[in-house]
Amino acid sequence: MYEFLERVNPAASQDFSIGGRIAWAIYCHDVGRAALENGDQSGALTVLREAIHAFPFPLSLELLGECLLLKGRPVEAVIYLAAAVGMSEKYQFHQLFLLGKALAAANDNYVSKIMLEKALSIEADREAQELLKEVISRSKLANTRA
Repeated sequence: MYEFLERVNPAASQDFSIGGRIAWAIYCHDVGRAALENGDQSGALTVLREAIHAFPFPLSLELLGECLLLKGRPVEAVIYLAAAVGMSEKYQFHQLFLLGKALAAANDNYVSKIMLEKALSIEADREAQELLKEVISRSKLANTRA
């Protein structure tokens, strides 16, 4: 898709102004979100990757990470979710929760616990609390085996 922007408007493909890559990134984000909402995870992945390539907005990074998590690819999801958290002006519950969830799915109990605790410090949430308990339990079990 990015090749399309380069063919149609080569100057815009190398311009972060609102008329260039940023506009393309926003458009791709919106199309990707719609695809995900309509159950087209594969289409959403393609378009959201294009959005990130054009400009890595935290919301697009988060949405791509969430989509990868839904597709059962937690290790790859961690990369985008961590970038979303890092690029955001302040910590947001949903980003931290998804990052903690992806880390837990990838068996990184230590960092998952940290992210889930940060998420819960922002907002009380039953699913996050249950996942945190599970991660702590797995950590204790792993420590007793070691």
